[in-house]
Amino acid sequence: MYVSETKLEVRYYETDLMGIVHHSNYIRYFECGRHEALVNLGLPIQEIERKGIMMPVVRVECNYKLPAKQGDIIRVVSTINEMPKARIIIYTTIFNEEQKVICDGSVTLGFIHSHSRKPTRVPTFVSDLFAPYFNKTE
Repeated sequence: MYVSETKLEVRYYETDLMGIVHHSNYIRYFECGRHEALVNLGLPIQEIERKGIMMPVVRVECNYKLPAKQGDIIRVVSTINEMPKARIIIYTTIFNEEQKVICDGSVTLGFIHSHSRKPTRVPTFVSDLFAPYFNKTE
């Protein structure tokens, strides 16, 4: 299992007329967590793309539990439970400052070749970085 955390401050422009985070912004928070997870792993998305691979989003699931408001500091926890193969699923849980879950869900990404746009299995340079998190014996 691979886990990464990041904290974000909710900005005014992310809220709606009710003063709470607009539902579409939680998907952006998922992306911020995903970006940070890849950077922490040593694999920023720019590096993946530089090597000729793109990772399109093929599925998003988001469950809203509690509202976040402007000025809140939220904690975005991104978890990968399985070794990536043909796709990678990143589970995300977002917590408020009281450590209550405000939102959770997942994003599924595929792997495609940049030039042909044809699907591919996880590239070796990606799987090699994940291997230490999934090849442990307990």
